[in-house]
Amino acid sequence: MLLPLHSRKNVLLHGLPGSGKTTLVERLVNKIPYPKRGFYTREVREKGRRIGFKIVTLDGKEAWLAKRGKGYPQVGKYKVYVELFEKLAVPTISEIKDDEIVIIDEIGKMELFSKSFQEAVLKVLDSKSPVLATVGYGLIPFVEELFKRDDAIFAEVTPESRDYLVDRVAVEFYRQGLLIAIEGLDGAGKSTIIEGLAKKLEEKGEKVYVTREPTSGEWGQKIREHLAAGSKISPQAMAELFLRDRREHAQKFLIPKLQEKQIILCDRYYLSTMAYQGACELDVKELKKANETWAPVPDLILYFRVPVKEALKRVNQRKLYKPEVFETEEFLSRVASLYEENLKYFRHEIIDASANPEEVLAQAWKVLTNYLDEWKKRFT
Repeated sequence: MLLPLHSRKNVLLHGLPGSGKTTLVERLVNKIPYPKRGFYTREVREKGRRIGFKIVTLDGKEAWLAKRGKGYPQVGKYKVYVELFEKLAVPTISEIKDDEIVIIDEIGKMELFSKSFQEAVLKVLDSKSPVLATVGYGLIPFVEELFKRDDAIFAEVTPESRDYLVDRVAVEFYRQGLLIAIEGLDGAGKSTIIEGLAKKLEEKGEKVYVTREPTSGEWGQKIREHLAAGSKISPQAMAELFLRDRREHAQKFLIPKLQEKQIILCDRYYLSTMAYQGACELDVKELKKANETWAPVPDLILYFRVPVKEALKRVNQRKLYKPEVFETEEFLSRVASLYEENLKYFRHEIIDASANPEEVLAQAWKVLTNYLDEWKKRFT
């Protein structure tokens, strides 16, 4: 399997009823080129009127999950057929092989009347098997616990996002390219090191794409203008600008490059948003979830660690430099703390950026070559 190196192998889709979650999953099943097992939950209608829901397995078997009528357990107008569901659905997500993707559509109130289903879901999420699942809304303790998982990628399905999510989610299961995010405080020397890494990769014959955020696109330019002018824009508005810029970046550049056998070096990515906007008192976990709806998870983050005072010193030594609104020691200390607290969500390596550029480049190249070897083994 050409799974990403980041190792977060569970993708949980969520969205309001009618947002198109099942249709999205069906499109992904057709797009991802691996063996799969699991089930869909489908509406059943007669003369335009919904009469219930059926479980349909990927190998074509089906059974009633719920149907209009009275009985126990009951959800609204529907009686839930727990025994039929357990007999058909639970084995499809339990009896799995290592080379299969597990499809669960969906983990919702009706399905969760089954204790054996709950146990099977937790077991497969904790296993080595990749999982693509849809998760219902509602104040359901089991579902609320799923949304607390740090090992999952969450993507919100809306009429705006659902077509885009076909390619966006697919690259979390099938990825030929390699996405490396370069992170750190301004003054850590990222740009110089990226240039050096790109040159070394090209000398090895690799296809390299170097990019950065904010981008040079419409939204990226707006961000740069606000930062340079010291605009009194709210943290929420700034986070939204970054999200729009990142969505455009991912759609036009990152995802197409990941679908090819290319190495992407990205100067800043959404961990920067988590650190900088988190330092402005926004909820870091919510920023992470919002960004991962649109942005592929990086295979690797190289974090260039430098003391805040040293970073500020380097920045202030630049010619014709005008400080940005974020560049105070107090604020950057909060940013640095948030960077390091949130690296745990990603596969990462910390590089000591306080040394001279040649030593820092040597450190970074040594780390990167190990990951390149791991990446290439997937193709053999």
